[in-house]
Amino acid sequence: MKLSNLILHKDILLIHADIRGNDYIFTVRWKLHDNKMGGEWKLASYMNNTTGNLDLSEDEINTFLDQINPNWDWEHDQKEIMKAIKND
Repeated sequence: MKLSNLILHKDILLIHADIRGNDYIFTVRWKLHDNKMGGEWKLASYMNNTTGNLDLSEDEINTFLDQINPNWDWEHDQKEIMKAIKND
């Protein structure tokens, strides 16, 4: 999967992706987590840019979302920061 032409407008991101040799356009929206620690991109829409079809499997869509979403462990990061401050 190759990503290109990322366009960000406020909390909406438009992404072109090459999947299996086909050009897709995805629109995703940033969603903050309830605890205000991080967030993730949620799929708003997508389409095959050549045919206009919605022809991706759920696994392919989830693979795309996994690739663009951050993988943060806020609790672990906070512990490491506090440990570094204590040792400084």
